[in-house]
Amino acid sequence: MEGKKFLHGTLEVTIFHATPFIPSFPISCLLATSRPAYVTIKIGPHKMAKTTSERDRIWNQTFQILCAHPIDSIITITVKTKCSMLGKIQFDANQLVSHASLINGFFPLLTVDGKPKPKLGLQFILWFKPADLEPSWGKLIDNGDFKGLRNATFPQRSNCDVILYHDAHHLPSFQPPLPIHAVPKKLWEDVYKALEEAKHIIYITGWSLNPKMVLVRDPQTEIPRARGVAIGELLKQKAEEGVAVRIMLWNDETSIPLIKNKGLMRTHDEDALAYFKNTRVVCRLCPRLHNKFPTFFSHHQKTLTVDTRVENSPSNREIMSFIGGVDLCDGRYDTEQHSLFRTLNTEHHAHDFYQTNITGASIHRGGPREPWHDAHACITGEAAWDVLTNFEERWIKQCDPSLLIPASTVENLNKPSPPSVSDRNWKVQVFRSIDHFSASPLSNKVSTEQSIHEAYVEAIRKADRFIYIENQYFIGGCSLWDKDQNSGCINLIPIEIALKVTNKIRARERFSVYVVIPMWPEGIPESESVQDILHWTWETMTAMYKLIGQAIKETGEKAHPRDYLNFFCLANREEEREGDLVPPFSPHHSTSYWSAQTNRRFMVYVHSKLMIVDDLYILTGSANINQRSMDGARDTEIAIGCYQTRTDDEKQKIVSEIAAYRMSLWYEHTGRLEKVFEEPHTLECVDKIRSIGEQMWEIYSGHEVVDMEGVHLVSYPVSVREDGRLEELASCRNFPDTQAPISGRRSKILPSIFTT
Repeated sequence: MEGKKFLHGTLEVTIFHATPFIPSFPISCLLATSRPAYVTIKIGPHKMAKTTSERDRIWNQTFQILCAHPIDSIITITVKTKCSMLGKIQFDANQLVSHASLINGFFPLLTVDGKPKPKLGLQFILWFKPADLEPSWGKLIDNGDFKGLRNATFPQRSNCDVILYHDAHHLPSFQPPLPIHAVPKKLWEDVYKALEEAKHIIYITGWSLNPKMVLVRDPQTEIPRARGVAIGELLKQKAEEGVAVRIMLWNDETSIPLIKNKGLMRTHDEDALAYFKNTRVVCRLCPRLHNKFPTFFSHHQKTLTVDTRVENSPSNREIMSFIGGVDLCDGRYDTEQHSLFRTLNTEHHAHDFYQTNITGASIHRGGPREPWHDAHACITGEAAWDVLTNFEERWIKQCDPSLLIPASTVENLNKPSPPSVSDRNWKVQVFRSIDHFSASPLSNKVSTEQSIHEAYVEAIRKADRFIYIENQYFIGGCSLWDKDQNSGCINLIPIEIALKVTNKIRARERFSVYVVIPMWPEGIPESESVQDILHWTWETMTAMYKLIGQAIKETGEKAHPRDYLNFFCLANREEEREGDLVPPFSPHHSTSYWSAQTNRRFMVYVHSKLMIVDDLYILTGSANINQRSMDGARDTEIAIGCYQTRTDDEKQKIVSEIAAYRMSLWYEHTGRLEKVFEEPHTLECVDKIRSIGEQMWEIYSGHEVVDMEGVHLVSYPVSVREDGRLEELASCRNFPDTQAPISGRRSKILPSIFTT
């Protein structure tokens, strides 16, 4: 049984107090009072929780620790001061699983070498709750029992509305054969309209913002007045009208004059600051403060909050917030076509050529451009106010609080949703990865919030039929890697997925997981950082397939690991057509640029950060599936988890709004909607999607230039054996048109904390 191999569930730990220090002479007393004590909790070598430092050694703090660790792991509780270890106590994980789920009492502490520490003890409770007791999403939603994640700053909100987007824009011809409410929305056109209609506040957070970017580029747009208008000019116009425009961007501290302020990440932070200087727009650059690595982590949130007109109530206003993966900067504008060459001489991309994966790429040397696939959301209702509060907490911490506009002073601004739209049926909770360096204040005496990670794990544990993921990265679960188990990449998302699959295999139940990631992370594919990340990705996939292979073998199932778990990426290949851009220059022969241009192919960069579970629950935001995004003390992130309440009649409908969104995504990726797509958990659906991916990989990787005709889904180029072993493809060890190994290589110079 899986339960005998893993400590899999939630460990609730309450630390009460330790024996107070009683000095034997005055000098000891002086030293003791100057050294507050704290408690750490480890599973194996990894620190999972830490109390505050208290002089009186009374904490009364409770932690919910997510566990998916080998059963032979050691749980260590240690009492420390800044200068010394006062004592510790250890338990075998197996003791909690096999013998008692509750350990409660006052326990003597031990020295480093295991000897009893005289007159020093600690009172605490350990309570282990197995993951397999979690009810499924279907039961929770239908019964109205889900109250949201407990450890998040913001509670679950009712009476909200959510619009889900994929890509910055869709052409009018993109019409998935779904109910009318599922017609894909046009993100950047909606952003333009939201900015234009704001009367009081426009608050923006971003990893990057290029004020010269044009949001509306489609000749067939419904708002022709917006074509060609740069977002910076629109923001300046709104500020002149009296709207409080506040922009908070990540300060990339490598943006220095020596390299023309471009910075290593080319975020335009200094350009934006200069653009808005001496205007009514207030733009601030905020460094990601960190006690050890102040220049390597980022503010990665992408939010826009405005006041907007309440539907059917022209005088009333409410808060609307956009949240997701799309930055308002270069290269993000794309449509479902994800063209490589055909839009380079059109309004869509003639002035927005973006390609960071090929040395020397420019529009003067021609394509391929880097196509961009992303996901975003728009919220109205009380959860939109939580996104506003996040902005205020960050601004108060790193900027001038007096520059904020108190929402209470805004005339006719309703909170929560006004009665005229009380039929909204979405429940939404805002999650964050953030710490006390970036937001003020954090609640419950904690210095770090990791609610995005906790929400992912909870959502996976409640899955019953399938999981669909799109993410820029997919790295985690280092405790099960063959190598680098001390890399610090302790987020549990990949392990939780693998354990969900193995549990379903042992229960003889169908379950399917689809993961869509880019071929390689953005950057030169042969570079140190990209190869390092590919190495971590390979380790993650290896550990997952190994667990699934073992479960299949133990149960005697006549199955293959890819019957349950499959990885895909997106790509495009275009035959040359009349009217394509003819560049004045060409790349040097025998380069990756020349090869990609000659072969007319390139990956579609997957930048989405979303997970759909059972077509009932969706998580989306700015957070990647890696330690940087999930840690809380590295990159700052924001996300939402949401679902719709359903009447008895609605439960019988085939397509909910979340299901329609997934089907719209699949229609974009595959160019079709098969009947089997309605049941993603079935083996028939897995076989169909996998066959499309394999067929398109053959077309993409083949020597002959064959147009992919709008189908972008390709199987990730790895081989999985029946026993779960992950291997390189014999026919393709490097990504096409590169010298970059698909399996990556461990960097000898980059610390794992940067690339995991």
